[in-house]
Amino acid sequence: MCCKSRQMYVVRKGVWSVMNCQVMLLLAVVWMFCEPFCSEVSAQDHNCTAIHAMAQMVRANSIAELDTLKTVAGDSHRAHGVYALRRFELEPSDHAAANTVLTFIPRTEAEDSEWLLLATPLCTNEEIADKQVLAELDSRRPHDLAMAVSLVPDKMFDYISYAEIAVQNIQSDYAEQMEGVCRSKHTEFIDAVSQLPATRKKWFIAKIFNPDGCHALAHPEAE
Repeated sequence: MCCKSRQMYVVRKGVWSVMNCQVMLLLAVVWMFCEPFCSEVSAQDHNCTAIHAMAQMVRANSIAELDTLKTVAGDSHRAHGVYALRRFELEPSDHAAANTVLTFIPRTEAEDSEWLLLATPLCTNEEIADKQVLAELDSRRPHDLAMAVSLVPDKMFDYISYAEIAVQNIQSDYAEQMEGVCRSKHTEFIDAVSQLPATRKKWFIAKIFNPDGCHALAHPEAE
């Protein structure tokens, strides 16, 4: 009986050892898949500091305050774009600031998404107020770009070219903002339109903007 009990103990011990190995293997597999995600979340949490600084830049009321926050916001393309746009908003008659803003005109849909994502959560614990203020900056962008290109008409072709991408956002008033630019810089505006490739020019005139009458054809949809 004693031997039988001992045999049962050995069997149970062996089974327990196998179970321990299985549990350890399962934990290792779970960690293997979880670790990249956990690292990403940690990185996002850390990045919230930069995102908050970007939102604070939008709230800045002076160049000095803006410059201080720029360091905290980091060296990303998005952070530089937010800085440039707010810098111009604080001094809308500054030609250098206007020129810098116009260098951030997206040339592809991927570049445009950098701006559109301002209206979405950019990090795990982003404050709702920060997301809102960044989204508001993006909504002002068509107006700011119109003001900037009126100061620096040398960038008119880039400004005109972007319209095709901008109006894909159904809430964008980009075409409507172009009306003032067309009227104030009509010669430069017409010249820029004429430089568009034939198919794009045809689409621009038919669907986006009537340059002869300075009249927008693409309008934002009501929310």
